[in-house]
Amino acid sequence: MNRKTLLILALLCGICFDGIARADDSADKSENDTISLIDFTDQDSSREPSQPQTQQQKSEPVSIPPEKQEQKDELGFGDKIVNVLKGTKKVFISEPENIAPVKRSNASVFDIAGVMLHMNRQQAEEAITKHGYRRVSADLKIPNFIRWRYEEMCRNKNVVGYERLNSCVVKLAQKNNYQFVESLLFSNFQTKETVRVKFTSNFTGNKAYIIEYKSAAAEIKGNGSKAKYLRNIKILEFWKKINQKYGVPDNKEQVTWGLGFNKPSLHAETGYLILQDPILLNLDHARMAREDQKFIHTAVYTF
Repeated sequence: MNRKTLLILALLCGICFDGIARADDSADKSENDTISLIDFTDQDSSREPSQPQTQQQKSEPVSIPPEKQEQKDELGFGDKIVNVLKGTKKVFISEPENIAPVKRSNASVFDIAGVMLHMNRQQAEEAITKHGYRRVSADLKIPNFIRWRYEEMCRNKNVVGYERLNSCVVKLAQKNNYQFVESLLFSNFQTKETVRVKFTSNFTGNKAYIIEYKSAAAEIKGNGSKAKYLRNIKILEFWKKINQKYGVPDNKEQVTWGLGFNKPSLHAETGYLILQDPILLNLDHARMAREDQKFIHTAVYTF
């Protein structure tokens, strides 16, 4: 071989070795790149739960854990706790459940035209006459179980005829203090007002248990402008007077005052009032029933 041929072969060998070296380097680099990409992916996957979780926490609405709700319940707020849920703009402000009870009126101290519950006949008449009322009528009554027994006694004495029999029963009832004033009707003719007072029997002292008031002032007939104006003025004056005398009703829907549970109560409507004590009436019926038992256990057989 000559010198030129040797140089050409040397150059060709150098080029081949250089290509092989470069191929090895590129393979090593691709391997290193693959390993680093896998490592980076694994590292990101280990971090991945924390990053999306943070974003999720930012997007989720605020909620109160159950244990916190229980702590608020122990403070007396119940289920009405302050919360903002699911992005809603409504905020419900809580109120304590152990707040003071609503004040109720003691209707037993109320009066209508001066007449109060548990007044007797004389007291009621004296009180209402001071307000410009006059007695219109008085109804007397004898308890039925007394009347029926006295009728039998009068018949046994050969008393016949309705009038004579009734007169005999009344005399016996008056003698034994069984006849009582059942109701009194009073009227104020100038203001067109009436008051009816109902009383219990003598078994409970003949006391007032219902006081009923009616006014015809607001009953103005007509659909004209003048009639409507006068009617509205009378209605407005009535409710102003109610508010001044008795205050705000305990039950605004039913317009009633009282302690509830069959206690004395006052009910109002336009031009109408009723003050009553149902317990007193129940007590009167109970005492009459007890007296009726005495008649039943009397000796009616002598054999």
